[in-house]
Amino acid sequence: MKSKFSLRGKIASTFLMLFLFSLLYSCQELDQLLPNSQTPSNAQTPSMEKADIVYEWYNFMEVRQRNVTPQPAPFTAGRAYAYIGVGLFESVQPGIPGGSSFSSKLYQMPAMPKPDNSKVYSWQASANAALASMFKQFLTNLSVDDIESIDAKELANYNDLKSTTPENVLERSAAFGRSVADAIFQWSGSDNYSVTSGTYIPLSQPWAWIPTPPNFASAIADNLQYSRPFLKYTLNSTVPPVPVAYSDDSSSEFYKAAKETHDLGGTMTATDADKATANWWADAGGPGLGIPAPYHYLSVVTSVLKSQNAGLWKAAEVYAKTGIALKDGPINTFRAKYHYNFIRPITYIRKNIDSDWLSHLGNPPYPEYPSGLVGFYSPVIQVLIKEFGDIPATDDSYTWRGLPARQFSSLSQMLKEASDSRIYAGIHYRFTQDASIEIGVQLGNEIDKIRVVGPEY
Repeated sequence: MKSKFSLRGKIASTFLMLFLFSLLYSCQELDQLLPNSQTPSNAQTPSMEKADIVYEWYNFMEVRQRNVTPQPAPFTAGRAYAYIGVGLFESVQPGIPGGSSFSSKLYQMPAMPKPDNSKVYSWQASANAALASMFKQFLTNLSVDDIESIDAKELANYNDLKSTTPENVLERSAAFGRSVADAIFQWSGSDNYSVTSGTYIPLSQPWAWIPTPPNFASAIADNLQYSRPFLKYTLNSTVPPVPVAYSDDSSSEFYKAAKETHDLGGTMTATDADKATANWWADAGGPGLGIPAPYHYLSVVTSVLKSQNAGLWKAAEVYAKTGIALKDGPINTFRAKYHYNFIRPITYIRKNIDSDWLSHLGNPPYPEYPSGLVGFYSPVIQVLIKEFGDIPATDDSYTWRGLPARQFSSLSQMLKEASDSRIYAGIHYRFTQDASIEIGVQLGNEIDKIRVVGPEY
């Protein structure tokens, strides 16, 4: 009887050992057995994962681009970060419960790669690889040193994640992120993007734009309007006419608006404080002094996301939606610029008020209405307001130069200062700036209508 119980005990012990070994093996290979909806603690959903790796990437690229000569063209860099933002979201979207791809929401966007739903992914690792790949593909002014630095940062981030995530999960996740980056870049190649000048010839009417002093540069970016937008809305959107009728009469509203720009935005008439505000938002100064566009916009977006403790999925969604604003905003703006062909203040002022007057900052070589800077900023800020409310905001974009951060009681106050800065620069009328804010708000509202996450978020 004793030997019988002993035999049973040995059998039970054997089965227990086999069970424990099987359990240990299954834990080690869990990523091969569980679907994404059953993610373990080392493969959280993007709503649970931190966004630090994304913030670090955006800041890293801003720092790398500060001293680039020549500085990145604002439209080209804005377009790049528009696609990069959408690609970032697509690299983490499959892990968001109830989430959906932008491919079913954006104009002519193809289906994106899909992960293996029987496997576990690290969405931080996917985002890390996707961003590194997209930076190298979209930013055309990178040096060999820049590319090597991007590769080194990607590897450093990968190695940091190894402390909490199995390497086979990281490898699979990185491969998925790169596949998304490649798909986004391939899609971008068909958007008919061009900032070169077409056959534009300045009009001869008294209200029409002509090349401005001191450089009298020819018009650029009249072809930008023909680039494929992200939203169908932008295909046919229209901009209201110039709000104030042109007039040479010194008692007219138009003359008064030009006189305000003369007083606030001239090289000899602007105050030091107003000049500083103009420089802050124009990112003036050149390599090593100003932040090349669109990094100032992105710095504001990152600051807001950090203040709201956004997780990875929320950060990715907001970078994508503000990225859409960076592409569709200029398309909408420049279609209107070359429809209305409106005169710059400097031309009017030198004709009617002061023949020797010069603006504090140089005039970009294209028509005045609507505002280009506000065409970028207004929809970006509106996306943030719709997402988080009209919250207080800090712009610390130039603390690296020793300049104090600018504090605002609300995002709309920040936008108002950015808008007014172009009057202090001497390159816009106030009525243009006010109207341009409303134009951008409408676009921001259209972008906000896009739903790519479930109602629980």
